[in-house]
Amino acid sequence: MLEFKNLSLEDKDIIVEYFRQGQYQNSECTFTNLFIWRKCYAVQWVILNGFLVIKPTPGEESWILPPYGDYENNDVRPVIEAVAAYFAAQNMPLVIRALTEDLAEKLQQQMPDAFTLEEERDLFDYVYLGDDLRLLKGRKYHGKRNHLSNIRKNHPQYVYRAITKDDIPALKKYLDVWFKQKECQGKLDQGMICEHHAILEAFTYMDELDYCGALIEIDGNIEAFTLGEKVNDETVVIHVEKANSLINGSYSLINQEFLLHQWPEVTYVNREEDTGDEGLRKAKTSYYPIELLKKYKGVYRG
Repeated sequence: MLEFKNLSLEDKDIIVEYFRQGQYQNSECTFTNLFIWRKCYAVQWVILNGFLVIKPTPGEESWILPPYGDYENNDVRPVIEAVAAYFAAQNMPLVIRALTEDLAEKLQQQMPDAFTLEEERDLFDYVYLGDDLRLLKGRKYHGKRNHLSNIRKNHPQYVYRAITKDDIPALKKYLDVWFKQKECQGKLDQGMICEHHAILEAFTYMDELDYCGALIEIDGNIEAFTLGEKVNDETVVIHVEKANSLINGSYSLINQEFLLHQWPEVTYVNREEDTGDEGLRKAKTSYYPIELLKKYKGVYRG
């Protein structure tokens, strides 16, 4: 019987190596993302026939991410058949989620018509040119430049700096307040509760994970922070970005400052998906992505 293993810190090197070799651009392909969400999503994994298979199980629902590996030299068919048998034994269909166009094509080449594919728009990643977000040139970014000009004018003594472990207690307090405000607004759903927990996990394991972070202080108070890391040689993925929405321009400021200081030469920026949230969709679209990285749900027909 196929046995999946619970994700732990000890698994980091092997999973990072699979992602590094594939140079994937989608936001799922960092160990940090898998690890900090591992409890809410009960993340498990296994290596089969040279492929990394990752299985999230939030609640009673379960699926796999696309098998990651060398499709040119390894046969994915026995992997799919073994995992399908595992799911069938639990009276569940085999479903692959976050399946990018590139991996869907590779899967179809080896197993034609084995899957029914359906776009999952809520999971599309927003990918931007790094220079677009750092420089904000052109008429389309006029509003963003105005927001930045106003916050810098109104708060000329703001402080931008990299996050250290000494900042974690203050960041946890800030985070508690941020999510409490969402609760008071009636916006705190299960997904946000899981996000809160995931960010706390990132703080707890700051030394062991590969992300870096930065914050903005205004009048001695944290008013914004962000966490990100490279997902491949050319792309940084932004895992977390929180700011005080009552301070106009705070999100724009932490976004630009982080890229200018920490990622001055990175070619692409992946700001992850919008999860179907209309406010997030509007905000991410307003920065004019060069690509919406499509992802599909594949249901096995076998």
